[in-house]
Amino acid sequence: MQAQKGFSLIELMIVIAIIGILASVAVPQYQTYTIRAATGPELVGAVRPVQLALSEYAAIKLKLPATAADLVQWSTGEAANCLGLVQNVAYTATDATAGVITATTYSAAPTVTSCTDAGAGPSDEPTLQGKTLIINAASNANGAVKYTVDTASTIPAKFLPTIGG
Repeated sequence: MQAQKGFSLIELMIVIAIIGILASVAVPQYQTYTIRAATGPELVGAVRPVQLALSEYAAIKLKLPATAADLVQWSTGEAANCLGLVQNVAYTATDATAGVITATTYSAAPTVTSCTDAGAGPSDEPTLQGKTLIINAASNANGAVKYTVDTASTIPAKFLPTIGG
């Protein structure tokens, strides 16, 4: 009897089927990963200045500001915050120990020329256009502030950045 040389057709078909199954799982995961890698830093980068301003304010005053106008080192509005896919970042006080940071993404082209010149605009991913990232800020009596991403954010959960604890 002669020894078998090579693979049979059925063995090759099984290997191709396994590779196909693995690819059908890997390709969507890779697409999600690349979108998150591209948008996550833009979302976090747009929110960091207000987080820093809130943390500095809380460290000095031992409470959060009553209005965004109290944060003299930070300003709101599209022209001040048009970075990447984020159109605007706003702060709203809830009380002396809590507040909400809201980052809104572009749904259409920027209306401010400086934003257009900076390359800001809507994401290529339709599920990230015109969405909001909501971050809750809570301070304690010592002036430490904790930030958490709110589940009421309209950005799909798979694209939410990790902020705070």
